[in-house]
Amino acid sequence: MSSTHFLGGELALAQDDDPVLDAYVAKIRASVPRVFKRLGQLGGEQTQTELALWEERFSALDDSQAIRIVSHPFFPYLWFYLMRATQSKDADFVRTWSRHFARFVVLPYVIGPGSNTAGTELVLPGLVTEVRFPGERRHLVFDTAVDRLTIGDGGDGAIRNGSAVVPASYIFGEGEPRLGNVLRVQRPIIAGTDIEIDNTDPWIPRHFASMNSHEPEPGYPRSDLTVRDVSQEDIAYISQAFALIQDVWPQLASEIRTYTRMCVPYASEFHSSFTEAIFMGAVFLSEAARPFDAVHYTAEHLLHETSHLRLMLLLELDPLVTVAEGATFNSPVRKDARPLWGMLMAVHAFARITAFHRRAHAHTGLEIHRELTQQNAALLKKGLDEIESEPSAAFTEAGKVLWAQMRAETEQAA
Repeated sequence: MSSTHFLGGELALAQDDDPVLDAYVAKIRASVPRVFKRLGQLGGEQTQTELALWEERFSALDDSQAIRIVSHPFFPYLWFYLMRATQSKDADFVRTWSRHFARFVVLPYVIGPGSNTAGTELVLPGLVTEVRFPGERRHLVFDTAVDRLTIGDGGDGAIRNGSAVVPASYIFGEGEPRLGNVLRVQRPIIAGTDIEIDNTDPWIPRHFASMNSHEPEPGYPRSDLTVRDVSQEDIAYISQAFALIQDVWPQLASEIRTYTRMCVPYASEFHSSFTEAIFMGAVFLSEAARPFDAVHYTAEHLLHETSHLRLMLLLELDPLVTVAEGATFNSPVRKDARPLWGMLMAVHAFARITAFHRRAHAHTGLEIHRELTQQNAALLKKGLDEIESEPSAAFTEAGKVLWAQMRAETEQAA
């Protein structure tokens, strides 16, 4: 096996055998016992007992279930805030937020061979009117707040003393949406995938508030991210955008299915799309630059942000390029000087966007794709030239391979 096999296919496209995603998942999965030990020490005896129980249940899951849990975008978000709380010794936060872990594990556990047919109790972080299970696109909304939920073979959904009991089959979609005092809600997906289109989880506005509180970068306005309604038309346009990618570049569509678990529409006056390491596996899209019905642009934004997810994890295995400490670059699309990491993210995305529009023009014959091929190829060339002009730039073997592929895109678009 070559030293660059982890790059995958053309322009670092993920393949079925993907050591990049495997390494990321393995790292997080291996951290669970170590993190739980620290959380238990800080949270106290009750937290230790609860975490030990759920760690045992997590460890009993098969590999595919465990991988699906830790690769969900909300898992690194939970992990980040729990670890930050241990650093600041915020015992109250740890005691509350550590209970969220059970929401990830409970459904795979209750359908497994080791579960109790009488039901598995979920002690919730506090009084809540809804419960979500990351990885399952259905969630529960309660008529009045509950702090405990039991999931088993039976249950009538009635709320008694702040507790409810429901069958696991009900959560998975069996029967009517209403059961006693509980309503089952199903979230939409991108057609042809299991990628959720959703912004209704409470952690999303929480994260937006955090981003909006930061001081803006020089030359840019303060972030103004807000949750917006998602219409059936929005869902249809985003699905059409993915279908276009599937038609013109099936290998890229396959990577998107693997790396992207959530598509989060939001509102902003200037911020068009982004990804965050803290939400690895989620892409955030707005209509600040173009409306979703401009399907060729929506497809571009979707593949752009998924490409960031892929490259973020790839760079954990190989830096591709190294430069002298403190070196910065003039970005072809930003006002501020960028570090190498930001420039690599940009040129890799431009290369894939160029390749996508080149394929789309050949497939559809639409002139807009030819124009966008040339525009993005010009941006790509500027970015590649800028990095190469840095005297201290040194390329790894994998970096040389990917660089040659990106250069080839500028030449094919000429």
